[in-house]
Amino acid sequence: MSATLALLQRHVGIWEGLYTHVGAADWRTVGTQRFRIRVEAFDTGPVAYRQTSHYWFPDGREEELVYEGALRRTGDAGGEPARDTADRIVFDNGRIRGECWAIEPLTLYLWFAYVERPEARIAEMIQLSPDGAHRARTWHWFRNDELQQLTLVRERRVSRDPADWPTVHTPPTD
Repeated sequence: MSATLALLQRHVGIWEGLYTHVGAADWRTVGTQRFRIRVEAFDTGPVAYRQTSHYWFPDGREEELVYEGALRRTGDAGGEPARDTADRIVFDNGRIRGECWAIEPLTLYLWFAYVERPEARIAEMIQLSPDGAHRARTWHWFRNDELQQLTLVRERRVSRDPADWPTVHTPPTD
């Protein structure tokens, strides 16, 4: 099995937490938002990963988005068989494009870009706690190769079953 997909399967479930956005110029908080995320991973089919994200913004807005990725096995030049270390989850859905892969047993690396902002690129590191109860994520936002902001993400797993996704969402509490 793909090392990336195996690690993503350890992330399956419902996560809640807080995004804190920090400006790179002065390291001050420029925004926050609460969220709930449903993570699903699949062994077969065209979709290997699905993330449903529900966001609450301080101004009262809410947004729910779905991100899906396909498993791409990358072989060596010359058509040799794929190596697990080169496997990627590839996103390209008209809103974002990017790739995610395992870089060590508890860590995923993801880069992505918004289609509407081709000058911007985000690099994300996702750290899973050994017991699988918590994740920490950091995003580095670049515009024209210059660091613009960081996003710090603290989250906890509230269920290991994606079917526990609520039909009515209320903001998580810390």
